[in-house]
Amino acid sequence: MPRLWDDAGRPWLPVGLTASAALFLAAGLTTPVVTLRRGLSHDTYSVLGGVADLARADQLLLALIVLTFSFVFPIAKLVLLGALLASPVGVERRDRLLRVLGALGRWSMLDVFVVAILIGAVKLGMISEAHAERGIYVFASAILLSMFATVSVDGIARAGVPLPPLGPVRSSTVERWTSLVALVLFAVGLALPLMVIQKFRFWDNEYSVLGATRRMFAEGEHLLAGAVLFFVIALPLARLTGLALLRWTRTTEATLRLLLELDKWAMLDVFGLALLVVVAKIGAVASVEIESGFWVLLAAAGLSLIDARALRQSLTTAS
Repeated sequence: MPRLWDDAGRPWLPVGLTASAALFLAAGLTTPVVTLRRGLSHDTYSVLGGVADLARADQLLLALIVLTFSFVFPIAKLVLLGALLASPVGVERRDRLLRVLGALGRWSMLDVFVVAILIGAVKLGMISEAHAERGIYVFASAILLSMFATVSVDGIARAGVPLPPLGPVRSSTVERWTSLVALVLFAVGLALPLMVIQKFRFWDNEYSVLGATRRMFAEGEHLLAGAVLFFVIALPLARLTGLALLRWTRTTEATLRLLLELDKWAMLDVFGLALLVVVAKIGAVASVEIESGFWVLLAAAGLSLIDARALRQSLTTAS
């Protein structure tokens, strides 16, 4: 049984990406990622420090969620990447591991979105400011490097192997309207308030995805705002638009493959979980009310996941 390394024409690329991701991850987990200022005092948190803070506040479930997605998943992904590159692996097991790696990569972005939401939404009394620290960019770089390493490994594994043909997609009336409703809900949900944070009754701050992204750009958090714009707004919008076009019009095989690729990078579902983490974290010092935009975006994400699963099933049946 050959190793993937033996089939690689340029093994330095995935190996270099994986090694770089490991180095960045080691630094990103312990380097400060966000500073929360409370009046004259301030607290600085790293990824692991934030987990410890949640545990000390008796929010053990949240601590476990963040620990799993931001610590266990990234490390597990790098271990699996190393095993794929260095150890003999059968074709079926290799394909299964690559699918697992793709899922692990996107969910590892949870902590990046938690920090982005804090910066975009938290402007209240005792917590007056939230600033990103260099650690969040180091951590995000580690996650993106590991995702690019997975793409590189996948390209090597499939080099010289012809892609299976994708037959025409037949859509029912329900599937067509599901895709269209998901697109409309998402577009509307971007502008609607997701939550309102209140402090001492006379102060409140309304948060929407578009509004918070504009605020981050205006306050100089360009990289973090760019991550939200790309992964939470642009890619999901392109994915949902593609699904709707696929259901309502005739599309080429190339478009269909592009749509399946977009599904790996659009991270609206990860952003939704990050919202819940932030709501629970700041709920101890302020009143947080979930608004209509949250439920609209949640419905859009749910419908798009249902539609995407139906699409994969139809493609599997057709092949």
